[in-house]
Amino acid sequence: MDAHIQSLPAPRVPADRRRAARPLAVLAAVHLALNLSVSVTFAAGPAIQRDLGLNRTDLVLASAAYGLGFSGLLLLGARLTDRSGRRAVFSFGVGLFAVASVAVALAPGPWPLLAARFLQGCGAAMAAPAAMALLRTVFPDGPARTSATVLWGLLASLGAASGIVLSGALANWASWRWSFAVPAVVGGFALALTRRFLPVGPPARRVPVDVLGALLGTGALIMLGCGCALVSRYGWSSGYVLGLLTAGALMLGAFAAAERRVRAPLLPPGFLASRTRATAVLCAMFAPGTGAATAFLLGLYWQQTRGRSALDNAEMFLPYTVVLLGVGMVAGPAVGRCGARAVAVGGAAAAAAGLYVIGGLGVRADSTPLVLVGLAFVATGVGSVVSAAVERAAAGAADRDTALVGAVVNTAVLAGPTLGVALATSAAQSRTAALAAAGVPSPAVGGYVFAFEALATAAVVVCAVAAYGLRPRRRAGEVRTSVPVPSRGWH
Repeated sequence: MDAHIQSLPAPRVPADRRRAARPLAVLAAVHLALNLSVSVTFAAGPAIQRDLGLNRTDLVLASAAYGLGFSGLLLLGARLTDRSGRRAVFSFGVGLFAVASVAVALAPGPWPLLAARFLQGCGAAMAAPAAMALLRTVFPDGPARTSATVLWGLLASLGAASGIVLSGALANWASWRWSFAVPAVVGGFALALTRRFLPVGPPARRVPVDVLGALLGTGALIMLGCGCALVSRYGWSSGYVLGLLTAGALMLGAFAAAERRVRAPLLPPGFLASRTRATAVLCAMFAPGTGAATAFLLGLYWQQTRGRSALDNAEMFLPYTVVLLGVGMVAGPAVGRCGARAVAVGGAAAAAAGLYVIGGLGVRADSTPLVLVGLAFVATGVGSVVSAAVERAAAGAADRDTALVGAVVNTAVLAGPTLGVALATSAAQSRTAALAAAGVPSPAVGGYVFAFEALATAAVVVCAVAAYGLRPRRRAGEVRTSVPVPSRGWH
């Protein structure tokens, strides 16, 4: 396949917006579908529980299975993108994602559901870094690339919000299974249009594949993610939880050690040495994680505590989606005019305020208007932080490193919801159990309030970290023009 790709002539990159609109539409549709699949279990969760006999921990695992497969294999997907070609890997990933989505829609029980969700994430892990690399082929440089990159970051959050609305509506009107059929249809159409609209990209390069690094990195994320997901059932002191977290930490350490010894590591040791890039990756993890945790908790609160329907839940998130669209119209110019640091700090502050309004005021007083106001602030914060983070993470990266940048950013974006949902659910259930033991009335409400206030505190911490980590460099010599890699690294 390498020789075949290298023999093809390099396609002419679109020179104007009209010609770039069609490939952008294909890539954006797939990007939305990949991120939409993160959140389809949020509003439709209670319906899935009833249909397949899941408990709350099983539902968290069903959500985490997709994120773990997605985030765990992204670095491998980036390497395969370089080795086999951007469009070829994109096509393979989208095809696997579509087939697995159909398998999820037809799942007869919990274990087939979890297996198909993980396979769905594996397909997404191949498609996502190739899609971001193709985006930079379509927009080679200049303001158009900056705007497209900012839009790319926003689409991740918008896709997650759309998943909540779509799954809630479909669960109410038809079946939760249609929530997984829709991404399959999007993937099928995108696959049919790929050869017609998407460029092949630069010639493939014969780079080694770090299989050991892929196994260790994926295993570490799976162990850590499952450990966090099981906290809500067994508690932090459980042998199951401690065993999984310890195994995950050991595998993560082994991954870091292995990457220093292989000739072409999946993650070059110097990649996150940049303070700006490391902070951007942290922000890229925090913002989607906060949005996902908020959506998951509110879905359970509204449907199981307040007795509302999945459609009601979907309608509650319509303003959230509208605000994200509004942020998308101003995020690019705001980052260009005010700088990524100001946008990220302001976004984290808005998210902190919104989370406190949701938990400390809205949920505590059972006030839907206050919850909606809080959601508007959270949407503003999530959209702003993600847009700024993606722009800073990609800034200065050479074109040959775009697949790596896309993989790392998407790993953070996907790991955030997996960990955020698991930890926030654990916090809510632990607090609920403590309040119930103390005889406090409505302990479940108190648990949700505590979880949202904990998320607000985390947002304040991220606000301070972004203010420090995204400071402009004082000396021109500190600015890198490409991803820092060791002499035996990525290439």
